[in-house]
Amino acid sequence: MRQLFHETTLSGTARKAYFPTDYISGKTGTTNVVKDMWFVGLTANYTTWVWIGRDKPSKLQSIYSHTPHVLIWKDISQTAE
Repeated sequence: MRQLFHETTLSGTARKAYFPTDYISGKTGTTNVVKDMWFVGLTANYTTWVWIGRDKPSKLQSIYSHTPHVLIWKDISQTAE
């Protein structure tokens, strides 16, 4: 499982999460019609989850391709390492 989730950060939906470290992996997700976006990522030292959504659910399709949930996770994780 660790290798599968690591591959997600190398060539999958979480490519933008990758940074050089001892270990990195993760899993992206969204709801139908993109009302929520989330990313759970792991490094050798930390596991962190980022969720993006609205109090009153509405589509986030306009920002989906920018992967803000993944980029927020990367910023947090690089700072923590």
